[in-house]
Amino acid sequence: MKTIMITALILISAICGQAQNKVPASHGFWVVESNINKPKVQTVRFYSDDSKLLYEETVNTKLNLKREKVQLALNQISNKLYENKQYMESKKLIALAFNLKR
Repeated sequence: MKTIMITALILISAICGQAQNKVPASHGFWVVESNINKPKVQTVRFYSDDSKLLYEETVNTKLNLKREKVQLALNQISNKLYENKQYMESKKLIALAFNLKR
């Protein structure tokens, strides 16, 4: 009887429970490009929803895109750029966000 109750509680909590969405809704998208010959030099480009270039920056550090912290930071930059909706030049947003050497 105990096992049936525990199993029922687990099933009910699994069906009714919802996980939190860690990645906030974002506007636009970003692309990171690197070269095989120079793997530590990466170019990050941010685009609006209609694929217009909003911002571009080249960094001399390899960003680990598998880390959730890096993805969240890039998404936050993307959201801020989307709010401005204009191309920004040489503001070094990525270098500031990740405390990289300029």
